[in-house]
Amino acid sequence: MAKPATGRNFLLAALPPKDLRRLTPLLEQHPLKFREVLHEPGKPISWVYFPVTAIVSLVTSMEDGSTVEAATVGNEGMVGLPMFLETGTIPIEGFVQIPGQALRMKAAAFRSEVREGSVLYASIQRYTQALLRLVAQSAACNRLHSLKQRCARWLLMAHDRVEGNHFFLTQESLSQMLGVRRATVTVAAGELRDLGLIQYRQGAIDIVNRAGLEKEACECYRVIRAEFDRVNGNGNGNGNGNGNGNGNGNGNGNGNGHGNGNLSGTGD
Repeated sequence: MAKPATGRNFLLAALPPKDLRRLTPLLEQHPLKFREVLHEPGKPISWVYFPVTAIVSLVTSMEDGSTVEAATVGNEGMVGLPMFLETGTIPIEGFVQIPGQALRMKAAAFRSEVREGSVLYASIQRYTQALLRLVAQSAACNRLHSLKQRCARWLLMAHDRVEGNHFFLTQESLSQMLGVRRATVTVAAGELRDLGLIQYRQGAIDIVNRAGLEKEACECYRVIRAEFDRVNGNGNGNGNGNGNGNGNGNGNGNGNGHGNGNLSGTGD
């Protein structure tokens, strides 16, 4: 599967132009820093975030202080679903795992815009379903598949969401996200490196051979990717959107006919 186009948030880019124009004044660019906390367990949410090139981890904490990743959010979705679900808080923490750009909106403004029956409401409803699929598939993956397969899946999902083939990620962070000891993830990452699929140094990962990495990953990557492609209308997995607003009509499966896709969070 080809790496999708990046530089936009697909949840926003899939909106009709008139809806996007109405939301644009409410959105502001916000660079997300490594380990920046976006919401804390049980505390009110002030902002909702639409990642563009950043990746956010949603983690649950144990009594002994250990944490386990429940899901990740990138340019396919949003952080702050409790505002959509009208609960206002969430018992898990959301923090930036891979730094990058995002767009954010004040929670109060978001609530006024996400009215039942609106296009935005329907889009986030579909995204919520896809996120639940990710959580369920990840739970099965953690139980049934090898660490090397899970590591390959996580790296592919990160690669889909960031610009280029190089991104910031420490082995310590990866071990926390996979729920294993650092020494254990070092072995798995070393196997992928020895196969010529990745390189890692000084807290960064380079994807060298994506096709080979996909062969090492379990089926869960393809299942999760297909679900988000379906939700965001990228039927061919390329996330193109091409910005011409004509819906392409060439069988690439984007299906939305809007193609605006230019909310890059970089001022263009």
